[in-house]
Amino acid sequence: MPTDSERIDALEHEVRRLTELVNVLARRTGLGQLEAAAAAEGGYPDVLAALDRGKLIEAIKLYRAHTNCGLKEAKDAVEALARARGI
Repeated sequence: MPTDSERIDALEHEVRRLTELVNVLARRTGLGQLEAAAAAEGGYPDVLAALDRGKLIEAIKLYRAHTNCGLKEAKDAVEALARARGI
């Protein structure tokens, strides 16, 4: 059984790995770190479902409801999410 110190080391390693994943996603998609983190975690399911149905405007509205960001920021983020998903 791992010691507390070993568990902490493993958790710190996992946090570093996930942080790097978010940074890579942010660079590749043009998303900000918060949006990239959401994408890495599966995003907002309702936003992603709207994108999958081809409902860009609905996805933007849902994204704005989740993030309280402006229209341009939401449009840019949702379009970047769509690109990242190959939509």
